[in-house]
Amino acid sequence: MVLAACKKEKSDEGPLQSHVCNYSPYTTGSSFNYEFVNVNPPMSGDFVLLVKGDSVIGNESYRMLEDDITGEFSLFDCGGGDYVQLLAVTGIPNAPTQPIKTTYLKENVPLGQGWSEDIPITITGLGDFMLNIRYTIIQKGSNKTVLGKAYTNVIGVEMEVSVPPFIPPQILSTNYYAKGVGLIELDRFEDTTRLRNYTIKP
Repeated sequence: MVLAACKKEKSDEGPLQSHVCNYSPYTTGSSFNYEFVNVNPPMSGDFVLLVKGDSVIGNESYRMLEDDITGEFSLFDCGGGDYVQLLAVTGIPNAPTQPIKTTYLKENVPLGQGWSEDIPITITGLGDFMLNIRYTIIQKGSNKTVLGKAYTNVIGVEMEVSVPPFIPPQILSTNYYAKGVGLIELDRFEDTTRLRNYTIKP
């Protein structure tokens, strides 16, 4: 259930706006080419995230990234070192139909510390519960090599989800963000996404 709700996060990484976004310099016209490798069933491929511009939802401005394969849009924002995305949770039965706002990166949080968020959901036949999302900084300010390219000032964020008392805490993904670049790698138990190359427009 939780995996279905968060499956789209393959393409939901990056933010923006007129703010300074050190870990997502997603200016309009920029593009990011990723390699996607699935474990079971074995498969691989590439996709490109294209930065299309801004969109206003509920009087808030977000940056839009389009997946060139599916045509789906992702919406992000940042400010004050916090990075926000609108996360689709429609894969959870009776969950809100509108995207949920979640802060997936806090660049000022120290190594080893984190933050958590609760999203209300309704499970048919069981009642109302909270989907807990816990983020932990597992890497901070160090280097990471992805597909032969070395990136500096990398932040690693581990995402753990649970629905007490039915689903115990489990690591859903680990994302790595490089300063001046954005998402460079996303690891899950069933797949890995790595940045091949990118073009950032001024």
